[in-house]
Amino acid sequence: MDRVTMDVFKFTVHETVEEIGMDKWIAAKEPSEFLDECIFAVYKEGHCPPEILEDLNRGDMPDEVKGQTKFLAEAQSKAMQRRDKKKDEELARQGLMNKGSSGGVVLNTNKRDRRTLEQIQKDMMEGGEDAKRSRFD
Repeated sequence: MDRVTMDVFKFTVHETVEEIGMDKWIAAKEPSEFLDECIFAVYKEGHCPPEILEDLNRGDMPDEVKGQTKFLAEAQSKAMQRRDKKKDEELARQGLMNKGSSGGVVLNTNKRDRRTLEQIQKDMMEGGEDAKRSRFD
């Protein structure tokens, strides 16, 4: 024996109400406190509560609309992640700048050779060990 699912039962009740009521009656499943219990209310035209009419008219969203809403949600989350990442990078830069100005050491500035080409060639022609050492002064 096949079991009838709730969706099949709901469909059967709705179709029967539409046929008997000639599309003037509305069937609505009412909430119940038990899973195996199902209560259907049949409303005549003009006597249906507005909440039930809203539920009937709402329907399902098309796949395109679902896809667009999903895309928008993902785009917003990515934008928020980018903003957070930029804020973190900016805070890190500010922290490094503050550390540099408050006694941090800047590396490799005193080792740079600041002589012109002519001075380097002149020092090399004059020769020796003094030319190599003078570039660090």
